[in-house]
Amino acid sequence: MVEQYKTIKDSQWIKLNIKNSKFHGRIYHVASLADVNIILKQVEVEFKKTTHIVYAYRLIDGEFIREYATDAGEPTHSSGPPILRVLAGDELLNVLLVVVRYFGGTKLGIGGLIKAYTEAAQEAVKKSRIVTRTNKKIMLIETNYRELGEMLYKIDQVQGKVIEIIHGENVKIKALIPISFCHKFETKELD
Repeated sequence: MVEQYKTIKDSQWIKLNIKNSKFHGRIYHVASLADVNIILKQVEVEFKKTTHIVYAYRLIDGEFIREYATDAGEPTHSSGPPILRVLAGDELLNVLLVVVRYFGGTKLGIGGLIKAYTEAAQEAVKKSRIVTRTNKKIMLIETNYRELGEMLYKIDQVQGKVIEIIHGENVKIKALIPISFCHKFETKELD
């Protein structure tokens, strides 16, 4: 499973003019395929008269990385794969990069398209804020009152986050724990 990864925090649309064609690019943080589909529908509404809506995404899917790119009507491998290469080259995950093209009347050729889509993707990444995130899992950790302070300290030491403390005969701590430390909390091998 992917423990730490780079993703996008904030982004904005970029614009490029290449031989009268207009390229608009933007990168988004996404957590699922459902997020991808919602954003693509919004882009279709915003750019109704576009010639092509090309995109690529890289998603964490359990223990795997799911990647996808589409040329969206452009010549095969001329647009989607170059965008995906930019995402993979920058090691970005849980992201969707969209490049919208308005055809300007001049054919760019395969090489020109690859260059244009790569440049638009690179600019979109440059104009965004990249952050590092840690994949965490919600755990319910049971302890007694005497060891509560020590357990809270151990959660803090692994950059976990306490969500809720449930008081009863014993104490149950609902916490977000980084994936690589979950096994230690499950087996109580915390020393």
